[in-house]
Order: sequence, then structure tokens, then C-alpha cells
Amino acid sequence: MKRHAMSKYFGSGAGHVLRQHNSAVLLFSWRGKSDGSARYVERVNRYARDGVEYPCLAALLRAVEAEHAQKER
Repeated sequence: MKRHAMSKYFGSGAGHVLRQHNSAVLLFSWRGKSDGSARYVERVNRYARDGVEYPCLAALLRAVEAEHAQKER
């Protein structure tokens, strides 16, 4: 049985991020559709998505939400 170490909704429920137990990869979806991934880089204690590094998970989630807010305008 796979355990989910983290599952979180953000962006007023439109976004969802899932991190499998013992995995550095975070899988994103937006409005139910796959929206890429990010990686936790342990040696620098940061998250990386599309070549950009974020100091914490909250900053990464804000960036993903802002990306979609821009697309939906």
C-alpha cells in the first residue's frame, strides 16, 4: 500500500499538490488536470520547478497560483 506523505489543496481549491512518501517529487494538478511537477532539493533545502528555485513550499504554491491567475485573465 502506498502512503501519501503530503496532499494539499491551494489556490482556493483549484490547485492540488501530491508528494509520495519518501519522494522528492511533487506532482501538481490544476482544476483536475495534470500541471507538471517540482522537486525538493535536499542539499540546498529548496524547491525547484521549471528551472526556478523557491525557498519554501508556500513560495512555490504562490508561484503556481500566480501563474494560473495570469493565464486565466
